[in-house]
Amino acid sequence: MSKLNIQLCPETGICSIIKSDGQKVDLMPDELGEVRNAAGQTDVIQQALAEVDDDFAAALTAEELQQLATTFRKK
Repeated sequence: MSKLNIQLCPETGICSIIKSDGQKVDLMPDELGEVRNAAGQTDVIQQALAEVDDDFAAALTAEELQQLATTFRKK
């Protein structure tokens, strides 16, 4: 079971998403907003991440995408 390490800087709003193999993507606050606006839709989340780093987005498993959808679900 692969878990993503998701880190959000409260001062800058930059979010780092790190896979267990060390692959990493950093999201600026507006890019993170796109992921949050995806409303838990894993395909939309993957598409938003692909705009930042296509290789990272393509390497995400269904389980990792679900983790992101759960973590960034709007409340």
